Amino acid sequence: MEEQEEKRRGVRAGKRPGSAVSSLDVIVTLVAVVVVVAGLSFSLIFPPDSPDAPVVDEGRRVPAAAIPPPAAAAPVVPEGGEVLVPPLAMEAERQSAQLVCQALIGTTEVTALAYNIKSARAGSLERLLGVMQRSGAEIILLQEVDNRRRSTGSVDQAAWFAERLGGWNSAFGRNVTFGDGLYGTAIVSKYPIVSSVNTPLPNIGRAQPRGLLHAVIDVEGVEVSLYSTHLDNTSANIRTQQASRISSMLAADPRPKLLGGDMNTWPGSGPERILTSRLSDSFVDAGSGSGPTHPASRPRTRIDYLLYGGPDLTATSSAVLPEGGSDHLPVRSVFTLGGIKTEKCSDGAASKKSKKGGDEQPAQEGSGTPE
Repeated sequence: MEEQEEKRRGVRAGKRPGSAVSSLDVIVTLVAVVVVVAGLSFSLIFPPDSPDAPVVDEGRRVPAAAIPPPAAAAPVVPEGGEVLVPPLAMEAERQSAQLVCQALIGTTEVTALAYNIKSARAGSLERLLGVMQRSGAEIILLQEVDNRRRSTGSVDQAAWFAERLGGWNSAFGRNVTFGDGLYGTAIVSKYPIVSSVNTPLPNIGRAQPRGLLHAVIDVEGVEVSLYSTHLDNTSANIRTQQASRISSMLAADPRPKLLGGDMNTWPGSGPERILTSRLSDSFVDAGSGSGPTHPASRPRTRIDYLLYGGPDLTATSSAVLPEGGSDHLPVRSVFTLGGIKTEKCSDGAASKKSKKGGDEQPAQEGSGTPE
């Protein structure tokens, strides 16, 4: 009986474990089947990107080689309608543009003023400044100029004018040293002053010392010599010696040049003939109106001059200005200066067109045009 009971229990025990294992196997199998089916479905829906893989098109298999390549990206077009060109392309196009450059020789106009200002004792500095401004002069040759003299306000008069004319340039030539400062001639220029020197002129006895102030200016690349002087007022002999010394200095100067000043001599006199044998009188060549410059209140004689000479310098107009402020009237002359070098660059078509007009001429060989 006991043995039969143990067998019965063993059979029950054997059936229970076997039934549990069989259920687990079924579950594992079902999960595996689901995973496989899901993988196959994903592969069919999302095929891999392979260049050699055929493509299904409406039920037909199309070789990969028959598929056209993707189109290149179009340039970006903004709302305005202009195509945005990449910077590198723009630079390449700019470098490829052919420019034609032509060296030209032109002219420019310069206006000069010769003025004995009597150290601003007959009129204020402000009044004299107004005369200079109204004249339109870019070059001003002055006589009887004080430099820091207490009797006239301790002012460097040439520098004072230059500053108020717009930051111009000035040079002072000392001829006399007084106890309260300096006295002489001056040059005020809108153009840069390259150099300046004052040379004493011949003198006799106790006559007031005189000098020739020489400044070299740069007018658009052309050097021009400016001279300001005030000849002796006591002796024709001294004036003649002074004019002769000035003439020899002018002869050694190859630049275009202007000489302005109070010569204390009238047209046709010995000193005047010496100077005009070397230079031309702008008032004689291009003057209009009355010529006398002194005394300012009732002018009777012409003793103030603007002379010119040298290459490429021509007087186009000259006049004595009816201005107050001194015991002399100023002389204003306009000149045309040649030899101005310029360069025009343009594309080929524009260059050909530009040759048809204008005052500028092509530079000739040997003219010193920069290469």
